[in-house]
Amino acid sequence: MKFSLYANVNKDTNGTFLNQVCLFIESLGSEVIHSELITKGGDTDTSRVRNSDIIITLGGDGTLLDIAQKTKSLSIPLVGINLGSLGFLTQIEKVNYKELIHSITKGQYSISKRSMLSAQILRDNEVISNVDALNDVVITRKITGDTAAVSVHINGSYIDTYDGDGVIISTPTGSTGYQMSAGGPVSDPEADIILMTPICPHMMHKQSYILKNDSCLELIVEENKDFECCFSYDGIVSSIYGKDIIKVKKSNLFIPLLKMQKNSFYENLRNKIYYRGN
Repeated sequence: MKFSLYANVNKDTNGTFLNQVCLFIESLGSEVIHSELITKGGDTDTSRVRNSDIIITLGGDGTLLDIAQKTKSLSIPLVGINLGSLGFLTQIEKVNYKELIHSITKGQYSISKRSMLSAQILRDNEVISNVDALNDVVITRKITGDTAAVSVHINGSYIDTYDGDGVIISTPTGSTGYQMSAGGPVSDPEADIILMTPICPHMMHKQSYILKNDSCLELIVEENKDFECCFSYDGIVSSIYGKDIIKVKKSNLFIPLLKMQKNSFYENLRNKIYYRGN
């Protein structure tokens, strides 16, 4: 079996744990075809990864999302070993890495196909960006003290204009991230839905929407053209401006996440929420 590994240099400074995992994989007769220390958003070598059977990330959820972005067209199963304080995507804790490797080499795992979002940014009727996101697409205000008015249309129907901190569009996988922190619902990660949650809107009613996965959303920044907002997908941030239009729908791509047979999403969720609350 062929493995590729990426470790977050901020979590594994000298690559000590990365080397440890590589040596253990090789001791079982499997091959490590690529290993690399990475920084979030930095350049990453993916040229040899396409020959891998499994990609393992060592870090937190951000590390896994970063590598998912860079390998999304390869359809190679990903699994994360958590070196951070809390991780919903990185389901394996550091102390259990040998158990993970043993299970993989014995074929004792399944694949969870995680849906992605496709987002298109239009400015003056011109497409300026197309991106895909495993977790979420977010529009937020940029300047503290200012609010951002964002109107939302679903399948051509006007829903509301949210004057507040912004709007989150999330996949089921991303429902346990920013979307949950903003008061949105938690979803089974394999559900065929899209979630929309406003962030701290200045209104008496504030509800999330749970949409069919074939829904098309259109978000418009209802501000002057020089009004700057933040647009992010899976934590990658850029600027958008008043009158920009963001169209979001389900992507044709998906991310295959490796799932241990004994791991339950709901058990993991309960344990991590309890940990966070204490």
